Amino acid sequence: MSLLAELRRRNVIRMAGLYLVGAWLVTQVAGTVLPMFGAPGWVPRTIVLVLAIGFLPALAVAWVFELTPEGIKRDGDVPPEQSIAPQTGRRMNRMIFAMLALALAYFAIDKFVLGPRVAEPAQVAAHSMPPVKPAAKAGPLKSIAVLPFVNMSTDPENEFFSDGLSEEILNSLARIDGMQVVGRTSSFQFKGKNEDLRTVGEKLGVDTVLEGSVRREGERARITAQLIRTSDGLHLWSETYDRTLQDTLAVQLDIAEKVAGALDVLLDDRQRQRMRKAGISNVDAFIAYQKGLKLYDDAHGKASVGLLEGLRQANAEFDKATALEPDFYEPLYAKADLYEHTLQTDTLGQAERVAAQREALKTLQLAAAASKDTQQRLLTLAERQMLSDDWHGLPALIDQAFKAPGCNYSNWLPVFASAFGYGDAFEDQGARASACDPLNRINYSTRITVALATGHPQRALDILATLEKVTQVPGTVSSSRALALAMLGRIDAAGKEMDGVDPTARPDSYSMARIVIGRAQGLSPADIHARLQAIDRSQGKFNQWLMTDGIEAANAGNRAEANRLAAAMDARPAGPFLLAVLSQACHCGAPFDLDATPNFKARLAESGLRWPPPATIAFPTRAGDAKR
Repeated sequence: MSLLAELRRRNVIRMAGLYLVGAWLVTQVAGTVLPMFGAPGWVPRTIVLVLAIGFLPALAVAWVFELTPEGIKRDGDVPPEQSIAPQTGRRMNRMIFAMLALALAYFAIDKFVLGPRVAEPAQVAAHSMPPVKPAAKAGPLKSIAVLPFVNMSTDPENEFFSDGLSEEILNSLARIDGMQVVGRTSSFQFKGKNEDLRTVGEKLGVDTVLEGSVRREGERARITAQLIRTSDGLHLWSETYDRTLQDTLAVQLDIAEKVAGALDVLLDDRQRQRMRKAGISNVDAFIAYQKGLKLYDDAHGKASVGLLEGLRQANAEFDKATALEPDFYEPLYAKADLYEHTLQTDTLGQAERVAAQREALKTLQLAAAASKDTQQRLLTLAERQMLSDDWHGLPALIDQAFKAPGCNYSNWLPVFASAFGYGDAFEDQGARASACDPLNRINYSTRITVALATGHPQRALDILATLEKVTQVPGTVSSSRALALAMLGRIDAAGKEMDGVDPTARPDSYSMARIVIGRAQGLSPADIHARLQAIDRSQGKFNQWLMTDGIEAANAGNRAEANRLAAAMDARPAGPFLLAVLSQACHCGAPFDLDATPNFKARLAESGLRWPPPATIAFPTRAGDAKR
């Protein structure tokens, strides 16, 4: 008898089919049911391993033994005339058909019942976000948020190491085509919070999260990472690495590759090379950057920390990072913020402003050269040029940045360029940035500023409502809402809103809004000026009172004073940039005459940027307005 015939007689082939179909069904059911009971990720993996190991022994048992009416006997001990192997084979055929029917039923339930339920949280989150959602075509399970890895070391300083590792993994994943990776600002808002992963997925609009922990002892670190599906908590992949600190780059690349593999994203050599270039090889460099970032955030957010002094301390850490890793874009770009704020501050002398402009141009040029993202590089170059004394080709550079793929967002460029009619283009870009970084408040605030500057009050209110929804702080009183209401002609509501705004947080921007709202209410310049006297100009982090006074003079109809103040700003380094910011905050059209600002006039001529900006509020007619 041939081997194939003997395998059939002993039902070995049927046993193989029955075993494989049954094992597949068990693994599928286990993968669905076990997460509901909180089973750890190793349990389903163990089931698969046991079933795989048991396959060959099951075939061996079928070969050696036969089922008889008296029980299981060795095949050689059963006379051919007493064998019931054919009847057993028929029963096994029926069992195989039954198992196949169960498998098909499970497949149908998984596809048409469970599948839509798994997709529902992501769909709900998508409907709450702006309509533009990059990389949505990538399909399910390819959107991810990298949560900050937990520092398990006794030294709290090692938190900078774990934060840096998290951000580097995020940057590596962001270089992979077909991956939608949530930005750092949004992901890091869950730092130190034990929030349900389904809630995290809904807030960030992602199907998966990568979380982990870092335990550092001297020059060694144990890094644990796990990829989890947010809809049901299923662990898709996990691994632990025991490495030296200098192996960190290899670890982050390996994690990124393993995550991509778990999500069925194919990597080619080009993408792997992009990931290597995106990574920072020097551990001390990204630790210094994380320290600088903490100081940077404190400078902007802590009332007890002076803005410029806090940014100087942050820049000291950024300098350490770039000394170790010269092509490190993030600290180079963040470093420029000190110089941009220095240019806007009224309390410093001309020499300090000249130095600040020089440093800003140099730092942004280095940042652009270090950038590995085309759109990011173009936006950085455009921001650099707006601070320079040469605006030739600036509109074309801005247009290029908008056309480039990506969801980056510039720091000061939107505020500057909204004076020149870029409202719709910036909103498109800002919506993309918010989709990629859905909890980033700065993106929303900048979009609101641009919408107001370009006369889109309802758009501003809609963005404000989205911001309140994602931050779960509804009904926030703000001068932005007051300005939008005034543009819509709801003057009484605008005044009531403005009365509820705290003037101590940003006394300069509060004063600017108070001037505009007061004029919309029909108050006299004297009444508006009297209200401004109650504001303590020594409070707040920002000192832009020359700009505030210029807006007051322009809205009061005092053209000579407005021209005098504008001329003073025009003579400062980066003066044209300052005047563009003044113009978008005034909401009054052209707040000064171009002949009073020759530097600004020359920049407009060489760039071809549109002028004047729109008067976004229908102010009551006042005596003397027609003469201007």
